[in-house]
Amino acid sequence: MALATPEDLADRLGRDLTPTEERQAPVLIGDATAVILDRFPRYGTAPTVVSTKVACAMVLRVLRNPDGKRQETIDDYSYTIDSSRSSGEIYLTPSEIEELRPAHSGGGAFSIVPGAVAP
Repeated sequence: MALATPEDLADRLGRDLTPTEERQAPVLIGDATAVILDRFPRYGTAPTVVSTKVACAMVLRVLRNPDGKRQETIDDYSYTIDSSRSSGEIYLTPSEIEELRPAHSGGGAFSIVPGAVAP
């Protein structure tokens, strides 16, 4: 099960996908889904708006910058390839990881509640 659809990507782009993007989208969405589910398996049974948003962001990084350029200079032309290219292009940023982590509602190993009576 994919966490996003090509339509989700088009909605976030604000335009229809090009024929090349339409061909790439399902594979890239599958890659993004695999990266997310490998780290956060719970989204495999309960995808959310956030997991769809993050999967789309991962794919849109590739679609918006297919050459992986991080820097480009015009005079005496040069460019720099983004380091993410060497790691497979589809990746989670630290902020996306935080978005996917479940919100903590207390609990944990123990809780201290001033004035509480022990059970």
